[in-house]
Amino acid sequence: MESIQNILNILKCPNCNRDLYIKDKGLKCDSGHFFDFSKQGYINLLLANMKKTKDPGDDETMAKARNAFLEAGYFERLRDQISQMYDFTNKIVLDAGCGIGYYTKDIADKAASTIGVDISKHAVKIAAKNDKKTFYIISSIFNLPIKDNSIDCILNIFAPKPQQEFQRVLKNDGVIIEVIPGENHLKEIKTDIYKQDAKPILEKFAFTDFDRTSSHKLTYMQNIHANDYENLLKMTPFWYNGGQKLLESLKAMQVTFDFVINIWRRK
Repeated sequence: MESIQNILNILKCPNCNRDLYIKDKGLKCDSGHFFDFSKQGYINLLLANMKKTKDPGDDETMAKARNAFLEAGYFERLRDQISQMYDFTNKIVLDAGCGIGYYTKDIADKAASTIGVDISKHAVKIAAKNDKKTFYIISSIFNLPIKDNSIDCILNIFAPKPQQEFQRVLKNDGVIIEVIPGENHLKEIKTDIYKQDAKPILEKFAFTDFDRTSSHKLTYMQNIHANDYENLLKMTPFWYNGGQKLLESLKAMQVTFDFVINIWRRK
């Protein structure tokens, strides 16, 4: 992992906003708030009042399925495209909504420091186990335990978009790399489940206080093997909306992957 002191310089206590420092086997602030490191190396900075449910974010089944599907390489083209669209050298990068850390891990080999934040303890546990270069935190991205004007680049990949919070933590010349589904993303699955042509997704501009400096569309089709297809369904809401029934007659299926990658810069 990159020197933890570099990370501590930009972290703050979620209770009182004071600096955090290493104490025993965790992080502590001068107000006495203490947070233990897990055995995987991540830290839980999610306060009880930030939770809307007892176990927020991806559950264990979804997190494990997402990890298995991504490690099978189906989104490798997307990961590589993200790496080519921005120079991460010497940058402090925050993956806001990092999930199991698939994209974070790749960027960690290029950036000066990487921080992954997700509200799912199950996803962060997998991320921290697979990637020792990144500092992983369980927290809400709507209330980041990060100081103002400290981040060079935010990754926002299929994740919520708290614009004001991103504005707060980004440096004046900071950027957001956003990935959203294109209009044809997983259209075959949508058609099979809902028995009708999938409605096109209308592009929405989430970052109205930022300028979109570039945009790239990535579309490809790929055969999905049956066991991987089950994992794909489990990592989406489709699994709970009819996806389970599709597996009974499934052998293999060709699926469209359609992504839009936007880069936003502060106005």
